[in-house]
Amino acid sequence: MSLHVWRRPMNFRSKCKAGFTLVELLVVLMIMAVLMALIMPALARARQRGAQVVCESNLRQIGMLLMLYMNENKGWLYPVGVPDPKNGGRPATLGTNVPRAQRWPVYIFDPPVYNPPIMLCPSDYEPMEEHSYLLNQHLSDHAIKYSGSDLGGLFVTDIVVMGEKVSNKGDYYMERYEFQAVVEPYRHGTGYGSNYLYLDIHVSTTPPNAAEAGMDPWDPPVPLATPAPS
Repeated sequence: MSLHVWRRPMNFRSKCKAGFTLVELLVVLMIMAVLMALIMPALARARQRGAQVVCESNLRQIGMLLMLYMNENKGWLYPVGVPDPKNGGRPATLGTNVPRAQRWPVYIFDPPVYNPPIMLCPSDYEPMEEHSYLLNQHLSDHAIKYSGSDLGGLFVTDIVVMGEKVSNKGDYYMERYEFQAVVEPYRHGTGYGSNYLYLDIHVSTTPPNAAEAGMDPWDPPVPLATPAPS
């Protein structure tokens, strides 16, 4: 008796091919779209938080450089100009009113340039005059030094030295009656606000409290200095 062994033809091809139907493909695309909608806001928040941390680091490093300046300049945290008769004898600022080679960053940073990269916040795109931060001119007006004790009942943790400015403003100083116009309270969004460098050289996103509603929160309740500090 002969035994017949069946062999699959060499040219046999299975007609059963695995694949997605149109409905299955649409379901997968819908799931991917939902996942992207959930992930993108989280990525945006992460980028925003990263920029805020870099900005915070910038201010902290600037604060350390201001401390070095203070050690060599009788407690003054930043350069003040010569007394200005038009400003009640208080010192003029060293901002856009003087040539770039004479502005205050030149006296703080090494190399002495008016626009060091550390003065730029990564969340501040193309800021005017190539800087994102401005000094609190009230400290000079009130002759407040780093080692000063007369702070109007406030502590060094309450006094702002530097903060973030509005992009389209070229100001280097937050002067009297300018708070609403030049200070940027939400550089990093409503969740993080802005960064502030305080007199004890700590950096925080917590803004200073105003003594009364509507008052300039950067202005300590201390009498103006007359004559100007020297």
